[in-house]
Amino acid sequence: MLHHSHRLAMRRALILVAVMTVGLVLIWAVPFWAGFQKIEDYVPIHTMLEMASVVIAVLVFASGWNAYSRNLPRHALILACAFLGVAMLDFAHALSYVGMPHFVTASSPQKAINFWLVARLLAASALLTVAVLPPENAASRGSRYGWLAGVMVLVGVTYWACLFHADQLPQTYKPGSGLTAFKIGAEFLVIAMNLAAACSFWLQMRRPLRFNAAALFGAVCVMALSECFFTLYATTSDFYNVAGHVYKLVSYLFLYRAVFIEVIEEPYREMARMGDQLRATLDAVPDVMLELDLHGRYHAVHSSRLETLVRPADDLMGRTVQEVLPAAEASVVMSALEEALSKGTSSGAQLQLSLPHGVRWFELSVSRKGGVHGLDTRFIMLSRDITERKMAEAALLEQQAILHANQVKSQFLSRVSHELRTPLNAVIGFAQLLLHDANARMAAGQRLHVEYILRAGQHLLEMINDILDLTRIESGDAGLKIEPVRIGELIAQSLPMVMPQAEAMGVTVSVDTLKVDRRQVLGDERRIRQVLINVLSNAVKYNRVGGQVMVHASLSDARPGHLVVRVADTGRGVRADLMKDLFEPFNRLGADRDGIEGTGLGLVISRRLMEAMGGEISLDSTEGVGTTVTMSLPLMGQAASTTSVPAPAVDMPPVRPSMDRNQTTVLCVEDNPLNAALLRAIFDLRPTVKLLIAEDGESALARMQHVWPDLVLVDINLPDMSGVEVLHHLRAMPHGQDLMCIAMSADVSGEPHARALAQGFADFWPKPLNVDGVLLRLDAALSRVNAERRETVRQGALA
Repeated sequence: MLHHSHRLAMRRALILVAVMTVGLVLIWAVPFWAGFQKIEDYVPIHTMLEMASVVIAVLVFASGWNAYSRNLPRHALILACAFLGVAMLDFAHALSYVGMPHFVTASSPQKAINFWLVARLLAASALLTVAVLPPENAASRGSRYGWLAGVMVLVGVTYWACLFHADQLPQTYKPGSGLTAFKIGAEFLVIAMNLAAACSFWLQMRRPLRFNAAALFGAVCVMALSECFFTLYATTSDFYNVAGHVYKLVSYLFLYRAVFIEVIEEPYREMARMGDQLRATLDAVPDVMLELDLHGRYHAVHSSRLETLVRPADDLMGRTVQEVLPAAEASVVMSALEEALSKGTSSGAQLQLSLPHGVRWFELSVSRKGGVHGLDTRFIMLSRDITERKMAEAALLEQQAILHANQVKSQFLSRVSHELRTPLNAVIGFAQLLLHDANARMAAGQRLHVEYILRAGQHLLEMINDILDLTRIESGDAGLKIEPVRIGELIAQSLPMVMPQAEAMGVTVSVDTLKVDRRQVLGDERRIRQVLINVLSNAVKYNRVGGQVMVHASLSDARPGHLVVRVADTGRGVRADLMKDLFEPFNRLGADRDGIEGTGLGLVISRRLMEAMGGEISLDSTEGVGTTVTMSLPLMGQAASTTSVPAPAVDMPPVRPSMDRNQTTVLCVEDNPLNAALLRAIFDLRPTVKLLIAEDGESALARMQHVWPDLVLVDINLPDMSGVEVLHHLRAMPHGQDLMCIAMSADVSGEPHARALAQGFADFWPKPLNVDGVLLRLDAALSRVNAERRETVRQGALA
């Protein structure tokens, strides 16, 4: 099968070859004209046909001689050199024909046929060589002179032999009897060579080629047909001779077309294809392409997006940028041209233009066109629309500014939190200490006053915590850890936090979570618990005495793939006109006038958290009947996980005295005098514990050189170094790796407990310090210390 690139040309060539084959058969089978009776009548026709062949052969030479200059295949060069020799031999054949004047020697049929046969053999040999040589090899400058020299030598030898030694050459024609066997055999040899070349061209056309193989195929086929005529004629002027010369002329035309298309016409077609490709490329590029001179005058304008042009392209031609653009923008363009003049290129210049469809930003890239030619120097400028990029950069800068503002706000809130919690630590701590000793040191009225102080301090602490929590959530710093959570067990863990208040008010709490006990939702376990405690606390706090709270969990009918928890109470409810203000920060809807404690932020925080976890919370209330809060969270899946869930937190046991009779030393690194005094007062409740106070990190490290404590309490924010740095110094001391160190701080942003453990502390105590909580944690820590001490003594005794 022929390659598709040759099929159309081969179809045309085969049609012409078929027509000429039919003509050969008709002329041979039905001779309708005997030819010219007198040689004098045929000589002008013969000379004209031969001169036409000579001209075409010379054109083939002229076309193919420079084939090497464009790295074309060597086929064109071989044919060019060969057919220059053929032209010279055909010219000698025409001049030596019977009836022509003497050409050096007397003209005769023998002399003319000798030139003829050599020309035909040379042409057939060149075409067969082209057909069998690999088409990939290109012509070279040296090879063309080698081929030309070889052909010229052959032509010279032929001239010398035919003109001066014709009697020594085989006889080809006998007057009265016609062609000799030698002449006919030579013609059939030429026919065989042409047919072999035709077969080779056919086989090569099964793949794409760099030359016009179809035209060469037609040339060798028609040339073979023409040679058939030259085996049939009896006189040098009969019809077979005339028809043979016509067929030979047609074969030369095929050959000329092959070489002309390859060497002359094909480059123009390639140029046209490249032009089309360049235009398509320019149309595909969104940039505006301009050609300007050193004055800034427009010489060419191309843009596939006409809306990016300041004016129509025709209106720009011949104008300067100063006439078209505002002064500032024209100055940017001219600066880019001047830079390209000195450096060859310029890039990165940007300008803003007001176009009919809005303001757009453009970036310029300029390249000098050729060398410097004075004021006539030309430049190619590409103008790229970068408006979207500028908008993205502006958005990124804005985002970075927002991020920086959030970081500053977080740092500010962390600092404010620490500064507010530090005095609250003293207020709440000393109030708790007073209550511990109230029976011995205070009257009943004084005890009530201390309770007021403690309640007010705790309320202020709760408000500070809620404000900081809301701020972190709104800034996207909630620190959510989305994972599968069992909602039934979270409800069970949250109930003990509100049961004391419910029992005090006589409120009955009922729970129905059987349908979803083994279901899991996606969310942050700590944050879901926070929302549940807030909703349950409100359901109890705003209930009537002896009321009810119903907790029900089920799959959502309205939102497939979600689980719904409803908390309904029988409290006072909310008026319809106040529902719109329900989620407004600090708006307690008048509950503060009834003496019910709260900050007005609980529901706001709950809604933000639920939305951040992909859920939602809503409230439905009827005044005088009660309120129902509905919480919805996405389900994890149908299959229940068998992973065990941590048990609910155990209530703190009552404060108990230390059972260890040995004295224990605790070093506390605390720079605030009030906090240090509070810790001294708390530790006074543990007579077996000796408390040492260091005001900063350096003092603590100095004390460690003389006294080795059993436990170290380290405030994170110290004046000379951070608590983490103190810990690193302690760990570097001998036996420091085994020393128990506990962090303390009023900064509880993020996950302070997890952060402290990651830093190497054994525990984290948040400020304000809760007296009972400190005593509980202190007893637990000292129990571990004493157990480790006893184990060390036992191992030493065994050793």
